[in-house]
Amino acid sequence: MISRSLADEPAEYAEHLDFGDHAFLMYDTEDDKRRIAYSFMRAGLSKGDAVIYLVSEHKLDSESREIQKSLGIDNLSSKAFTIMSSEEWYLRKGKAQAKRIIAEWQTVLKEKQSCGFKGLRGVGEMEAFFNESKVEELFRYEAGLGKQFSANLCALCIYDEHRLDHKQIGRLINFHGHLLSRDIAWKIT
Repeated sequence: MISRSLADEPAEYAEHLDFGDHAFLMYDTEDDKRRIAYSFMRAGLSKGDAVIYLVSEHKLDSESREIQKSLGIDNLSSKAFTIMSSEEWYLRKGKAQAKRIIAEWQTVLKEKQSCGFKGLRGVGEMEAFFNESKVEELFRYEAGLGKQFSANLCALCIYDEHRLDHKQIGRLINFHGHLLSRDIAWKIT
């Protein structure tokens, strides 16, 4: 069941996501994606969380410039904020293995906590799975994460709505606790 959020604005809703939350952002334009995802990241940094932003390789330079401008982050490889290639994170030797990816999130979370951060906010563009025809692996990964995390981890999975059909959207809703897009923010129960 999906219930309407109390927040009128998806970017505001994203700011209030907290540890344990696993959210699905479906965007139409880069501006909408950035407005919501950057609010999510900014809120985490202000709360003392570490942030990892996984972005498609071909957009890495442009996203780095936008992050620096929008969030005022000078060092994009600091302990608090890291931006890196989503292809590098999700795919190894052309393979996307759900258990490996989930284990890496847990490892990074422990590393960040040992550096004094409360927890980790992970933001990932999922385009790499579609570009490499690894959609079934993507669904195994999302299912493995589940709707809610038990650790001090909060995730925002980013999807270009033009890459998804209705059946895929339905499956993704089943794997997440929250759905956000340009005009809506929903808690999935």
